[in-house]
Amino acid sequence: MEEPRRVEIVKQTRLFEDFFKVDEVVVAHERRDGKMSPPERRLIFERGDSVAVLLLDLAAKSVVLTSQFRIPALVGRRRTDPASADGWITEAVAGMIEPNEKAESAAIRETMEETGCRIRNPTLIARFFSSPGGASERVFLYFAQVRGADNLGGAGGVDDEDVEVVRMTLHELFDRVDNHSIEDPKLLIAAYWLQAHLPALQARELLIEGLQQRVHPTATASEAASGPLPPSTRRYAIKGREDLIVGYKTGPIDGITGVSIWVNSENTDMMMDRFIGKTISAKIRLLGANKDESGNVVEDTIADELRSAVGLRGHVKIGTVLSTRSGMLRSTHQVRQVLHVASVEGGPGEGVRADPAKLKECVKGVLARAERENNRLWKILLRTWRHPSDLDSILVPMIGCGDGGLPVEEAAQTIIGAAVEHISSVQFPTLKDIYFLAYRAADRNACEQALRNLCEEGALVRPERS
Repeated sequence: MEEPRRVEIVKQTRLFEDFFKVDEVVVAHERRDGKMSPPERRLIFERGDSVAVLLLDLAAKSVVLTSQFRIPALVGRRRTDPASADGWITEAVAGMIEPNEKAESAAIRETMEETGCRIRNPTLIARFFSSPGGASERVFLYFAQVRGADNLGGAGGVDDEDVEVVRMTLHELFDRVDNHSIEDPKLLIAAYWLQAHLPALQARELLIEGLQQRVHPTATASEAASGPLPPSTRRYAIKGREDLIVGYKTGPIDGITGVSIWVNSENTDMMMDRFIGKTISAKIRLLGANKDESGNVVEDTIADELRSAVGLRGHVKIGTVLSTRSGMLRSTHQVRQVLHVASVEGGPGEGVRADPAKLKECVKGVLARAERENNRLWKILLRTWRHPSDLDSILVPMIGCGDGGLPVEEAAQTIIGAAVEHISSVQFPTLKDIYFLAYRAADRNACEQALRNLCEEGALVRPERS
């Protein structure tokens, strides 16, 4: 172990004492060559140590932050823009550690005072100096999760503090990291930490949720009746082209294997649902992630690749189709590719109703993208050498339901009709089997009715064996 270098404080004098303090210190220290420096005068900005806390509401996919007027922020901004009146800054929860108070206790207290949220056992992210060239302050930066029940009210700070509580989606937080628009260093450090640790946090929440449901089952009879169907497959053929199949598969998506392309429907932000979500997006994300021997997520494979594909755009136009690899789904479910389509406009929680006309174009766009993937030059050469297409089947969820707000009957009629129209128009299709996912009995009934209607219209026929 290396011996600490020598240091000698010759004199320390308090020059200014108010809310902040300034000390004059005369100090000598050992130089790199081993000799002692002459006594040197230094000024230290002294205000004690502080805490900061990043609060994550995982269920809402958001972080809880604060916004306050800060005169140093105004003065600093006026160096660039002398006319600026903007002194407000969005920060992580923060405050000073009181005399004889532990850092963790201060983090819990400040969180309650500023946001009204109760936290327990916050996790230490880092301990660092705020500005080691001039200030002695150390920042103890923590992380804690909150839920709706943890909000006890009383937010806004104490005494003359005027603290506004701000909820920011994870999508916006990470966009601000990428766009260099976070001005609070505590928040920036915590956001980078959260990006690295979010998959593990989501996987742990999923495990806890599963254990709770196993110990305290709450499903009612009506919920059970509308639950997942057992696995089955129903096939119809394009009339006159019986090698082209349109149909549906029943049950949860994680029970379906052997379909080479899965489709994931997203909002225009293209941000996949959290691991603990109950959506198709969450299932695909979790199933495709790389995990360790204990089942913990170590690489968020599909979501990371999708975020990279979106890039600095932050969001995409309705109907945009992006392609990613399938991660672990390739070995577990024989899925070779995932196509992500922006089928609903708006962000999480906005409840925007899907447009049937745009929904139809989304389905056609997905199928066209699958054909383009198969018609790349190297894949054409493989087929020439009698290798069949490895992307010959596709599984499409009930796009337009859920966040889209359409009745399942209307959604099924729209998306199945679009699929039949598209595949009938392709002269040499490489996509041979198009399936829709019917999770519940209502989904199956809607799919069956849509397919029978197309049979009556002469577009489909029912194969003898299905």
